[in-house]
Amino acid sequence: MNTTIGSLPTLADSLASTFPSCDEAPLALALLDELAKGDPVGPAALATRARRSEGEVTDVVARWPNVHFDDKGRVIAFSGLSLAPTPHRFEVAGRQLYTWCAWDTLFLPALLAQPASVASTCPVTGTEVRLSVGPAGVQSAEPASVRVSFPAPASTVTSDITATFCCHVHFLADQDAAAQWLSGNDGALTLSLEDAVELGRLATRSLLLDGRKSAPSPHQTGERAC
Repeated sequence: MNTTIGSLPTLADSLASTFPSCDEAPLALALLDELAKGDPVGPAALATRARRSEGEVTDVVARWPNVHFDDKGRVIAFSGLSLAPTPHRFEVAGRQLYTWCAWDTLFLPALLAQPASVASTCPVTGTEVRLSVGPAGVQSAEPASVRVSFPAPASTVTSDITATFCCHVHFLADQDAAAQWLSGNDGALTLSLEDAVELGRLATRSLLLDGRKSAPSPHQTGERAC
């Protein structure tokens, strides 16, 4: 199936618990900013950046879902941004980073307040997909008709997002590739790039309350994040 703009808020609400809550947004954004520098983030560096105690930072981050650590206890992936290689390449300020899934590449530029160059591959056709994405959305896309796949919403467990969601979220080269993907994945859906960006804005709005807001969406209806 394909979804329409009217169903995006419901889908976004089902994914929102993947991310920290409103009151933890400044720390979450500080962690993303540090991770985007391209090196693992230890508690001391994060505490300095966030102007909080190391113990407090350690306790808060330990409560968050979907944080990956190295063997030294440093963060190497969080909220879709990863230092470990994946099929989704995400370049920011000349630094080669990665994301857990195709959709991450569409909302992370808003959270980082930085543009990104994205490269991935359609799993159906093998076509290379390249995007330029800014904080306000997609600036260019090749192919122009690319879509984004999503699994059946009921199959997603937000506390284990990489295993139940991210592995199903890809760039699809065009409508034909999307149709093939849907035919082999019961309950799945695909979105246009525009709608996928809007879904990301809605799902991550709790992290944008510190003033790091993207440009107004044409679908924005004045909803509150918290």
